[in-house]
Amino acid sequence: MLNRISSFHNYQSVQNDLRRSEAKVHHNQAQLASGKKLMKASDDPLATHYIQNIGQQKEQLRQFTDAIVLTRNRLEHHEVIISNAEEFTDDAKRTVMEMINGSLSPEDRLAKRREIQELANNFLNLVNVQDESGNYIFAGTKPKNQPFFRDKSGEVSYSGDDYQRKMKISNSLEMAINDPGSKLFMEIDNPFGSFEPQYNLKDASELLLERAINTDPDDTSTYKVTFVDMPEGKYGYQLERDGAVVKADNFDPAEGIKFEGVTIQVKGQITKGDEITLEPRETYSVFDTFKEAMELSSGSVSDASNTAKLHQITEEFHAAFIHLNKARTDVGARLNTLDIQEEQHDDFNMTLAKSKSNFEDLDYAEAIIEFNENSRALQASQQAFGKTKDLTLFNYI
Repeated sequence: MLNRISSFHNYQSVQNDLRRSEAKVHHNQAQLASGKKLMKASDDPLATHYIQNIGQQKEQLRQFTDAIVLTRNRLEHHEVIISNAEEFTDDAKRTVMEMINGSLSPEDRLAKRREIQELANNFLNLVNVQDESGNYIFAGTKPKNQPFFRDKSGEVSYSGDDYQRKMKISNSLEMAINDPGSKLFMEIDNPFGSFEPQYNLKDASELLLERAINTDPDDTSTYKVTFVDMPEGKYGYQLERDGAVVKADNFDPAEGIKFEGVTIQVKGQITKGDEITLEPRETYSVFDTFKEAMELSSGSVSDASNTAKLHQITEEFHAAFIHLNKARTDVGARLNTLDIQEEQHDDFNMTLAKSKSNFEDLDYAEAIIEFNENSRALQASQQAFGKTKDLTLFNYI
């Protein structure tokens, strides 16, 4: 009886060894066929957990990379539009400079006015451009609002906001994909400083404001400078603030005019009785510059005040060109940042791929050795099972 029980247990033990050996060999065969070390999560739960984390990180990187591609497309389009706007302001400046030419006939001035009108219309159409999704690129964070409208009087208003749309391109970085039109076209630094000049010049005067600065941010006064004759061929000036005379003195071109926080520098030939009124203005709109250029084009070439204002317009168009050029440079810097971030994502993606490979991919040399060992073990188990199966109680008689 004991021999029968012992024989049964031996049979079961050998059969279990055989099944385990077969399972190992089948597992090795599946590994070699797939090239993967892990065939199921239970093979190595810790490694499986790491692989899942790597997969999540790779998916996040894919999303960031897609965001970079979209942002790059938006910014490249943005850059082209700003570049075109630069060209329009430069063309307008050159056209106004031609209008200053005293030899132009009234008909020629009218032709120049039409050129300015066409440039202004094209400029307005340009800055109301939409991207491929129908979003207005200069409307800030209100992409469905047309940003710029011109009324019957020629005044241009803005209906967007002052913010930027942004895209997340990494865990710690968001990239602006546009610039609000208000900042680009309606808040340009005044090339004359703190004031806008209004001229009342005598015939043949060539007086121009060079720069006027007010260091007192609380002073919103309007100033007026009137030039007068002084002995020995010199000029003097009278300075008014909001209509009240506050200073009168000899004029020294090297020193200019100074009063409290105000410093005024002028250039060109002065004529007795010339007046420049200075109205506070820190920034200006290029749309106003276009509008004023068209209005001034109707003036006489012999009108010194009109000519002085045309000189002002050329300076404003030039300042707008510089302003837009800086904005385009900033867009270029953002594009460079995208390239750098994309390279970092690519490098990290490669690191993740290597880490995943270490956990998941099969070492063929090691796997073949293990397969051979398990195959020999299986063969031994099969032989042992065969012998055990042939044993009966008659072997013990």
